[in-house]
Amino acid sequence: MQDMQREDTAVFEDRATLESWDHDYYNPISDRYYDRAISTMLLLMGAQPGERILDAGCGPGVHAVRAARGGFRVCAIDISQTMLQEAQGRVAAAGLSSAIEFRQEDLTRLTFPDASFRYVFSWGVIIHIREVERALDELARIIEPGGKLALYVTNSGSLDGKVESLLRFLLRKPLVGQECLRLGNGIWYEMHGQRLWLWRFHIAELERELKARGLHLTHRMIGEFSEIQHRVSGPLRRTLLRLNNLCYRLGIPPGPAVGNLLVFEKSSRQTGNQKKVG
Repeated sequence: MQDMQREDTAVFEDRATLESWDHDYYNPISDRYYDRAISTMLLLMGAQPGERILDAGCGPGVHAVRAARGGFRVCAIDISQTMLQEAQGRVAAAGLSSAIEFRQEDLTRLTFPDASFRYVFSWGVIIHIREVERALDELARIIEPGGKLALYVTNSGSLDGKVESLLRFLLRKPLVGQECLRLGNGIWYEMHGQRLWLWRFHIAELERELKARGLHLTHRMIGEFSEIQHRVSGPLRRTLLRLNNLCYRLGIPPGPAVGNLLVFEKSSRQTGNQKKVG
């Protein structure tokens, strides 16, 4: 596999990042939410068991495993060799190695030919790509006409964000370094001595950006309602995780939720006002 290490992706090669994500996101209570959410995502995409799906940014492979258990053939890619090695180990432990293939790829410069996949999902990945327009170009390019793209992203209009902004205003503690950009608000965080970019997208702007690439939004639904549970521990954290699960099961509107799942369909033909990609 080719060396793809850059300054802004070094954080993904650190085992400490993997351990943090396991702690923050893959709690057994959260697993029940992810099981439902990945199944629902594949259903909304119209994918049928036996079909091939691209997991664009597989991380430690937890969602690739879920898709494979649903009977899908998965191509799982990631920029990080550390993440791919961990994913391969978890897939082998699940007995699913024959259903999942791995490749090291950079979402901003994919090596796949045009229209390589009918179904692509990217769960919580483009939020960490500063030059996200390049990733959107590439994702749009590799999807065949009539194909589907599912993106799990963070929402700038969430209740979490509004409460945090109000508290920072009242306490006179502004978020230093935040950039207010056309597609949303972004900031570089320090994580284990490395830089990690985080977007909170303006969903309407992201929708317009993808429409310009020939993809129109077909579904938008709630993901996690809140991320406050990542900042607390003990009984309070478990309560908030269960609240997230409940909000998802109830299907509350996605507007106030910090996590949004967006499903797009690629037009079967290009028109003159669509952005040329590739």
